[in-house]
Amino acid sequence: MKSARLMVVAGLILAGAAIAQDLLPEVLLLSRVQRHIREELQHLPNVTCLETTQREYQPAKGKMRPLDTVRLEVLTDGNREFFASPGDRKFSEQHPISYAGSGTLGDSFFGLYLKTILLGGNVTHAYKGEEEIGGHRAARWDYRLPLMWSGQMIYLPQGSGKVGLHGSIWADPQTHDVIRLEVNGDDFPPTLPLTEAVWTINYARTGLGDNLVVLLPQSGEFRMAYFSGEMHHNWIEFTHCRVFGAQSTISFDATERRPKFALSSVDDTVRPLPQGLQITVTLRSRILASMTVGTLIDGVVADNVPAKGKVLIAAGSPVRGRIRRLERYADPMPYFVVALEFTEVELQGIRHRFYADLIRFESGVCGYAPPWSWASGLCSQRRTSETSIAQGNLSAMP
Repeated sequence: MKSARLMVVAGLILAGAAIAQDLLPEVLLLSRVQRHIREELQHLPNVTCLETTQREYQPAKGKMRPLDTVRLEVLTDGNREFFASPGDRKFSEQHPISYAGSGTLGDSFFGLYLKTILLGGNVTHAYKGEEEIGGHRAARWDYRLPLMWSGQMIYLPQGSGKVGLHGSIWADPQTHDVIRLEVNGDDFPPTLPLTEAVWTINYARTGLGDNLVVLLPQSGEFRMAYFSGEMHHNWIEFTHCRVFGAQSTISFDATERRPKFALSSVDDTVRPLPQGLQITVTLRSRILASMTVGTLIDGVVADNVPAKGKVLIAAGSPVRGRIRRLERYADPMPYFVVALEFTEVELQGIRHRFYADLIRFESGVCGYAPPWSWASGLCSQRRTSETSIAQGNLSAMP
């Protein structure tokens, strides 16, 4: 009986070897690439990178022109992505467009598309031979993920909906590293007035210190075109990547809404301000055309803010925020659209949440910092003030 079992096991091993030998070389190569990427993502540490996006915009019947530059920090473990403005204390799982205030931004560049297209089910692959990508020979597969199996959602102000995916993937036949991934949306529903949505991601080995080298995106491109002829275009670079956690701890527990940090030396408590205060702020930061969305700005409270017969906020108290929009337009004449968001005011070393609506903007000389008046606790969703800069004059748009 024992002998019979050994013969059966040996027969199964031989049969498996025969099946492997019958597989086409490109099928075996794809299997090795999939296994390699699965291992890469499983062992990817918590990584942060600086994401710099240069955005372009083409109006209907117009020409493509530079719009602005957006900088964010992205934190990932290969499964989920969290974002923050550079230097912020906390990361959030909100879509990165929430940090820019307008336009279009792509996401899911770190591992999420790789998992969907290489490691997910219901995706068909077709080998297309080898091509040269970035000076390297790479094997190419075209793929398709039908609409009914796709989890890709696109959200626009005009509507939202699920789309199918198709595109190509290029991998090094020796190292099995993915070099490039192209993702095209298709089967757009009537709720999405789009003719094109394309993501392109370029990958490379990246050193993170202590002899740790991992596969990370290096650059990317995102393009979205509307039926009207309007088009949004992003050029993305990922730099300054490092392992996150030298002085902090983070949990990617699915039950948590955002990462949890353990920084005992930092007081992250932001206290609320009473409603109905009128606060006048004078900018100390000069707003320059060369600045990027996400740049820190600061100001000071111009006058004492009274409450119940006492000075609640003293003149000179620091106010901090960021640039949320800094867009360049050329028609009908050259002008900028600027959005500023103040997020906190410091009172005697204690941070308070600055959550207010702009109620007045006093005119001043272009390039200087005229005072702004804000009313606290009045807004529901919008926290940015939008100002257009045209012909050297500043005007507020509520």
